[in-house]
Amino acid sequence: MKRLISVTLVLMLLLGVLAVPAMADGYTIGHLSYLNLSEEENYALKAVMQAPWIKLLFLHGLWVEGEDSPVIESPTFRYYDRLDTLLMALQAGDVDGIELPYYTGKYLCATNDNMMIREEYHLEKAEGITELALAMVSDGFSFLLKNDHTELRDQLDAQITAMKEDGTLQQLIDEHIIKASEGGVPVAVEFGQFEGDPIRVGVTGDLPPMDYKNADDSFAGFNTAVLAEIGKRLQKNIELVQVDSVARSLALSEGTVDVVFWTRGAPEMLVDMMKQGEPTQEEMEAMKAEQQKTMTEEEIAILENAGTPNEAQFEQKAARDMPPDTIITQPYFTDCAVWVVLKDPK
Repeated sequence: MKRLISVTLVLMLLLGVLAVPAMADGYTIGHLSYLNLSEEENYALKAVMQAPWIKLLFLHGLWVEGEDSPVIESPTFRYYDRLDTLLMALQAGDVDGIELPYYTGKYLCATNDNMMIREEYHLEKAEGITELALAMVSDGFSFLLKNDHTELRDQLDAQITAMKEDGTLQQLIDEHIIKASEGGVPVAVEFGQFEGDPIRVGVTGDLPPMDYKNADDSFAGFNTAVLAEIGKRLQKNIELVQVDSVARSLALSEGTVDVVFWTRGAPEMLVDMMKQGEPTQEEMEAMKAEQQKTMTEEEIAILENAGTPNEAQFEQKAARDMPPDTIITQPYFTDCAVWVVLKDPK
């Protein structure tokens, strides 16, 4: 964790991040609750750690604001514990928009005629500094475990790595997230049956198409596909247990489950940076010189007007969805956040 904080902090400082952006302007965004980060803390972190990167994404056309969309610099965040209450708040006009992972937003808009993603996105254009910018505004989704379950964490990590290397994970993402986000009901996947005690996995069913619960309370979609594949590779039974989003840590601490299917942490690109270790002073200078060669005046201006995160803020961001005494695997999926709004608000 410390090395990840150090590497990303160095990168942000090298890019010239200096001042603090403006405060809230009255626009309210509904947000799924973090396990240990308040609305005010969430706003403060986004203002200092994400605002400049979002501006870079707009500058390079990865995000395109609608003609009628007002420019929102600093919204107020309001938390909701479940997706259904978040959606009800949007429909009732209690919030101006809701923030969700991109593919969850696409899925909801494909299945609801009065919803739309506020901006236009061209994420496939990300490269160089915009690839880093996209990573800085994205979440990695990982398995959450108690900190004494390191052996199980390592087993899960090994299977995630193997599934990435042989292309299986991308196939599951393509089929159960990207394709499913266009609409339709996520499908269930059969689980193998093996000898021995099962791995009890808490799933919320509250983040379609990644984590989905059918009307009959059975689970489907990406969650079942990933877990079925991991169970097959480990030759372990997987037992799915329903947990509320905000009760994930309680389910772990009470021993109701061994693993929680998703928690929001660092995206894959930043985790890969951590593996490379902390740069030396010479390497930092070389990185700075190389970055300056490729940055335009507009990019430099954006970053010079951004906030400077400190190590405590990086630690807070890294732990925002991780309660004390827990550990996470490497991410098995990464997605950026988008704002979903009503086409015809009341």
